[in-house]
Amino acid sequence: MRALTFFGKGLPVASRVSEDSRMRLYELPRGEITAFGSSGVVMDFLPRAQDGNETRVSIAYIRRGGTLGMHPATLRQVFCVLTGAGETQISGGPRRALRPGMLVVWEPGELHQTWATTDLTAVVVETNGSLDLDEHYREL
Repeated sequence: MRALTFFGKGLPVASRVSEDSRMRLYELPRGEITAFGSSGVVMDFLPRAQDGNETRVSIAYIRRGGTLGMHPATLRQVFCVLTGAGETQISGGPRRALRPGMLVVWEPGELHQTWATTDLTAVVVETNGSLDLDEHYREL
């Protein structure tokens, strides 16, 4: 495993913290997802970014045997598997295996579905911004 540096941009931590910074804790809203024929899916919703490009971040919990039903990506969507295993498919395409450490990128309008073969947890990022998939990311 190689060491990678993604954060910090070489600035000392103190220079990135504003004078009026303060830590705030919140409880995440959680809801069951049943749209598009989905079953066995619960998501925690992180707040939307209000400035600049639209971005949403959620955490999906899909029970073994559950599915996020076939639906179009409303924005560019990144699905990053944290725990568990599953499969994903675009409309008309083959099913592809998913495991921790993998991410899937769907473009706006792309029809897709995800199944959990074990309990699966994933971070879902939706954005109208571009993705910086540099040399640290190996396409599978």
